[in-house]
Amino acid sequence: MLQDLIYGIQMYDIFYIGDNSPHPNAKHADSYEHAKSMSMTKMFWLVWKDLHVLDSFDFLYKADNFSLDVTHVFRNGNHYDGVTLFSKSSPVSKREIDYRFYASKKELEITASMPSMYDIVFISYNEPTADDNFKALQQRFPRAKRVHGVKGIHQAHIAAAKLCDTDMFWIVDGDAVIVDEFNFDYQVPKWNHDHVFVWRAKNPINDMVYGYGGVKLFPTRLTIDMDVTKPDMTTSISSKFNAIKEVSNITSFNTGEFETWKGAFRECTKLSSKVIDRQKNEETDNRLQIWTTIGKDRPYGEYAIRGARAGAAYGAANQGNTEALKKINDFDWLQEQFDATNI
Repeated sequence: MLQDLIYGIQMYDIFYIGDNSPHPNAKHADSYEHAKSMSMTKMFWLVWKDLHVLDSFDFLYKADNFSLDVTHVFRNGNHYDGVTLFSKSSPVSKREIDYRFYASKKELEITASMPSMYDIVFISYNEPTADDNFKALQQRFPRAKRVHGVKGIHQAHIAAAKLCDTDMFWIVDGDAVIVDEFNFDYQVPKWNHDHVFVWRAKNPINDMVYGYGGVKLFPTRLTIDMDVTKPDMTTSISSKFNAIKEVSNITSFNTGEFETWKGAFRECTKLSSKVIDRQKNEETDNRLQIWTTIGKDRPYGEYAIRGARAGAAYGAANQGNTEALKKINDFDWLQEQFDATNI
């Protein structure tokens, strides 16, 4: 065919969106529609800026005559949301492009790319061990960034999101000690980039293992635009919540009297007020029982139990009172409550 002679072994135009290091014969495009309008071949490749194309993949693929009208999707690490070969005769919608999930497609068992690693942000306030924890984190994961001293839970996470260049980003609390087995390598398909993911953490006071204090993976744009009026920050970002069973860290909040009391108070307020979306009553009651009774023999365990009991009472008394529950995100107010009951 004349087209084969013109383009040689490369059958289709290649377009990069973003600042990738392009294929020698590639062009840049602002969007799918822009690439489609510029393409001179019946099918065309599209590569997004968040993909790392493998050296072994050189765009020599040729669609057979029976699939020239079908979108061809290649593996991007674990998922089919990466390098794509589009047919000009079968346009796709903006929504399909945004989610990289196509109504009609052919998935090929060929890995063309790997996704970019998500940014990691360490958020600290006045945690006594924060500097050591961040140093340890950055030694293992040099891409880790830090937000320190931003007042307000929601505001600190918004500031963290604004540091990021990736569509999703990891959050590590200032009192988190990452376990050796955790590697920040979880991949989320593009169509789930509006979901929240929370890993488990081990509580050093009562040995419970669940999402309290665990590493989180948030959608960047939704975090910046979150509803700051909700008491529970995690569920104010997205209703699409995923609890991951893997343990990410030890939540070492028991580093001082106030720090320990504050952590227990905030968590038990949320549990007893039922402010956490989709929480199960039996599970919640069990956790409250453990928080308020177990761990007195651990470092600062007595303050954890005191804080848990005070938080459980405060949450129960203010169930449905959003303004009262929002106060648990004000560390100055928490300090006043601690000082008033622990003198």
